[in-house]
Amino acid sequence: MREEMTNEKGKTIKWIGVIGAVVLTAVLLAGCADGGPETAGGVPMGEGSTPAPTLPPLASAGRTVVADGELASPYPSLALGFGGGVSGRVASIAVHPGDTVTAGDLLAVLDQTEPQRTLGDAERALARAVEDRARAQRQWEQDVANAEQTLADAELALTTARLHYSTTTVEEATTALERARQAESDAEQDYNNALAWYPNFADPYYDNWQSAIRQRELAEMRLTDAQDSNSASYLEVEARQGDVAQAERALNALQEGVAPSYERAVEDAERQVADAQEALAHAQLVAPWAAIVLSVDVAPAAAVSGGTPVVTLLSIEEGLRFVTQNLSEQHVADIRPGQRAEITLRTFASTVLEGEVEAVVPQTGGASADARFAVHIRLAPTDLPLLPGLTGRVEIFTEE
Repeated sequence: MREEMTNEKGKTIKWIGVIGAVVLTAVLLAGCADGGPETAGGVPMGEGSTPAPTLPPLASAGRTVVADGELASPYPSLALGFGGGVSGRVASIAVHPGDTVTAGDLLAVLDQTEPQRTLGDAERALARAVEDRARAQRQWEQDVANAEQTLADAELALTTARLHYSTTTVEEATTALERARQAESDAEQDYNNALAWYPNFADPYYDNWQSAIRQRELAEMRLTDAQDSNSASYLEVEARQGDVAQAERALNALQEGVAPSYERAVEDAERQVADAQEALAHAQLVAPWAAIVLSVDVAPAAAVSGGTPVVTLLSIEEGLRFVTQNLSEQHVADIRPGQRAEITLRTFASTVLEGEVEAVVPQTGGASADARFAVHIRLAPTDLPLLPGLTGRVEIFTEE
């Protein structure tokens, strides 16, 4: 047991020695690279001056990578203005720089007098359009009922006219006329025979003949009357057929419903109401997400137009990140997304925050020719009042 403890202690001492040698070598090399003994940490040293102890930007100690950095939002700041193209005077501003807001919190309000007046006019116009459509609907229903009744009456009149129209009387009158003509012819023949054979006894035959003539003339008049009546009945049937056709056309025309102009008027009024409601909604500027107010860019009563910046926000919707800067590729060689990290902020030095590596991001635009990287650490939920810009140090556990 003593030997094992001695061996473990020896290994620990050896590792500490190795780590110390590595760190010392790195510091010496950094000093040489920065200009030798004349500088320390990139700051010129005077003769006889003693450099203040500073922590290197990154140190690797076995399974842990240590680096300095600060809290930052994963998104850039955003200047917000009233949307929807609305313009007017700012009635009030509900926030101040440094305030923390959540999604839906009121930021600023425009004077709503004009939008409310426009909305009221649009709503009244919509009410009138709806009433006009309802009135037209009621009138249409009444017109349909009247047209149906007119068609029913016309069909009944046509049926009656057809019942009155008949060729029987004409046929009967024609038959009676033929009989009367035959009787006249027979009576004339009898008279002529009597006149030839019995002249003194021809008078009765003459009277019969004259009576047959009168009966034939009467039958002709009856036939004429029957034909005239039949023609009138036929014309009546034709007239009633025309009435039925006209009533059917009128009813078919009504089947299309209320004139489309009434529906279009309602739709136009509804669009105007929706536009006015949207304009009134845009007269209130609300936070789109949780954020910190960086600045208020206008004063109350200022005239603004669509897109004029009113407040500038920094999103904290997805939490802040601890971001290291200016790390070399050797520093980030062992760092991977998902590795556990512990962050200690100078403002809350007594509290260690848990975190996780989210990304290793290349930095661009620097003056150095060497590749430089930033490590983004996602923090676990905490009750501390964290703010962007707070500085501290992170320990990234590259191996567990």
